[in-house]
Amino acid sequence: MPGDVHAGGSSLGRIADRPPAAVTAGAVAAALGVNLALWLVGLAFGGSFQYVEADGSLHTTTAPQGVITMTVLPLSGGLALSVLLAAAGRRRFVLRSAQVVGVGAALATTVQTFTAGFDVPSTIALSVMHIVVAAVVLLALEALARPQRAERAGPARG
Repeated sequence: MPGDVHAGGSSLGRIADRPPAAVTAGAVAAALGVNLALWLVGLAFGGSFQYVEADGSLHTTTAPQGVITMTVLPLSGGLALSVLLAAAGRRRFVLRSAQVVGVGAALATTVQTFTAGFDVPSTIALSVMHIVVAAVVLLALEALARPQRAERAGPARG
């Protein structure tokens, strides 16, 4: 099926044939683009992206720089570490484990957006940004865990 994620000709299958650095860069760029769009939507709905400090004062955020930093650094660092550990051996196990850890971390940190005292539009936009990062981690590591096209074809017969 053309839309089947498990089909060799799917988008994910084509991404799996790219070098790990390209998969990582593409995943980070995609997540960043979506998260910046979500930030703009949050602003359009009246989000201030400011939160309340422990002393009750309002903290002015550095958005969009904060959105950029909090998307790019954890995502690129986590994916790069996963690729490096996978290269050391037990590739599929490492990448599958990284999926669990990466998705879990991205979703767990969503709680911070609810407890930080953001306004409703900011809370919603930031929470969805965490979900975007979780989805990108899952898909990028899935692509990296797939065998390359040459490996899928099996040994050459001569």
